[in-house]
Amino acid sequence: MNGKYPDSVYQIWLAEALGAGSDYLTAVTEFESARGVFEASEIEWRMLGIFTPNQLARLSRRDLSVAARSVQICSNNGWHIIAQDSEYYPVHLKNIKDGPALLYVNGDPDCLTAPVCISVVGAREASNYGKEVAFRLAASLVKGGATVVSGGALGIDSASHEGAISAGGKTVAVMGCGLGAAYLPENEALRNSVSKHGAVISEYLPLSKPTRASFPMRNRIISGMSLMTVVIEAGERSGSLGTAKHAAAQGRDVGAVPGDVISSAYIGSNVLISNGAKMITSAASVLEDYVCQYPELIAFDKLERTLWQKPQSAEPVKQRTPDHLSDMQKKVYELIGAESVSYDYLIINSSLEAPELSLTLTELELEGLIVQQPGSRYKIS
Repeated sequence: MNGKYPDSVYQIWLAEALGAGSDYLTAVTEFESARGVFEASEIEWRMLGIFTPNQLARLSRRDLSVAARSVQICSNNGWHIIAQDSEYYPVHLKNIKDGPALLYVNGDPDCLTAPVCISVVGAREASNYGKEVAFRLAASLVKGGATVVSGGALGIDSASHEGAISAGGKTVAVMGCGLGAAYLPENEALRNSVSKHGAVISEYLPLSKPTRASFPMRNRIISGMSLMTVVIEAGERSGSLGTAKHAAAQGRDVGAVPGDVISSAYIGSNVLISNGAKMITSAASVLEDYVCQYPELIAFDKLERTLWQKPQSAEPVKQRTPDHLSDMQKKVYELIGAESVSYDYLIINSSLEAPELSLTLTELELEGLIVQQPGSRYKIS
């Protein structure tokens, strides 16, 4: 019976039997492979001395059906299964005590090996300001050689992934459910884009639904993959503070973007800074501490020193302003690029009042010259 299954089936069987945060690698090393663990006797398992009674009970069932079905699902969808002993397993995750035994990967597994990963997290119901900061910060980070890691959720997560993609960089979305699960359908297009410009990953079996505990658990992976976790717009009880807590416990750096001191949306971020987190005002302030460690990977000279400077897309589109537009329409059109800008950016840089800007944007949309994107962002069509 054993010979008909690939190694990945035994890897999944072992990972599921041991559970999250288990000593998977010790077991695999002792028995030479996950298949070796499956073929070992219960006496040999007990002699190893690392398995709990519950783990031993699950191991003793030796049921490969769920694992075999999961491998088939991954094969059908072109998803990768990355074990802790794989060359594609994230380098920094190997150094945390409760790293996932397996990762399911939709996208390029090679991007997981990037040493310079920075996680950018924050509120799901973020303000336009917070999303603009996340977008610009992520775009600048990837231009400097970093890979941006986030959670694939709405708000700051989405803006971070979009910013990285707009600048032609790599980004990784860590999910709190299995690949292919019916979760957050409004972000499906973004997840597809991330998989083409990096990877969407999960430690949960394919199609597994999210649970109340699964998102806090996945946060340790976001922080564990990264040199620094940057928090943007976090309230007093924000889940992103949990990611920052994981980062601190893992010995990783924590940074936060300062915000309005009278807004409850920034209490968590500002408290992090007051408690010792690094104040982040640009990608340079994130990566400056790692230049000496990774001099060949970080292009520090390419980093904007301020988030006020709008990052350029990887392949700027040379747009010709139509001659028939009014002066007001031309001004707004020329501020909008292929990588998209926010409504707030246009308000600040066009010097127009909100009613004038809204009318001009509508006129340009009706002419088919620009398109509106989620989060009140605009780009040329």
